[in-house]
Amino acid sequence: MDWNRSNTILIIAFIILNIFLLISTFSNVFTENFNVYLDKDFLEDVESLLKSKNININCEIPEEIYVLPVLDTDYEMIEVNNALVQKYLGKSVEAKEDVYSYTNDKNEILEIIDGKKIKFTKRNLIKGKINDTELINNSIKAFITENDINDSGFTESYKYISENGSYVTYTQNYNDNSLDNSYMKFLFDKEGMYEFEMQKINAVIEIKDKIRTISAIEALPRLMTYDDIKDKNIVSIKMKYYSIENGNWKYIKKINADPTWKVIFSDGSQKYLSSFD
Repeated sequence: MDWNRSNTILIIAFIILNIFLLISTFSNVFTENFNVYLDKDFLEDVESLLKSKNININCEIPEEIYVLPVLDTDYEMIEVNNALVQKYLGKSVEAKEDVYSYTNDKNEILEIIDGKKIKFTKRNLIKGKINDTELINNSIKAFITENDINDSGFTESYKYISENGSYVTYTQNYNDNSLDNSYMKFLFDKEGMYEFEMQKINAVIEIKDKIRTISAIEALPRLMTYDDIKDKNIVSIKMKYYSIENGNWKYIKKINADPTWKVIFSDGSQKYLSSFD
């Protein structure tokens, strides 16, 4: 018998077997049926990684993996005219060409930001907690009515109450997922509402191809890339639609909105984490 030839065949067979087993293992990990939440070592590694910056998970981590379309979103561009300015500041203030910040004799301020956002400041923040939820809700309803704001399609998405100021956010939805760039935000202190901000998407079109998201637990390590995120407690993780508002935002009327994991912390701050690689 040619032992050298036999040994060569056995070695080749052994290598082929190992390659097959390796491919099978990785195929199981990356199939849609693989559940990362059953991998206790991975979960512990993520928790340990976050704790290295004293970030603690104090909420349920969603286990869902979504297959969602990217959205083409078209924003409402704001025309600065007397009707808009006087709605918030009164008849004594008139709109001027290429002017985007206005003040009345009550020191109330109206700003038009990046051509898409309205920011109305009634006064400065007074530290102190507002505890009356009914008062908050009634104040929001009254403000919307008094200023003839079209809130069609907006629903309350988050409420944060603290000693250092509170806020309530309303957003538009697309197929039960919030469009987080299309919002109304009402800020409160112990004396009531002191600031309002709004940005609105007018139209949404699904882009043909859909993406399969990664899970929330797989996205959480991306918090480590933020220098300002440390010593925080995570209180909410949810799937949203979001577009990054960078330095070119003022030039943008249409942009893609991606499925994105939104992380909210106990201090009211938040971060958006990409949901795909």
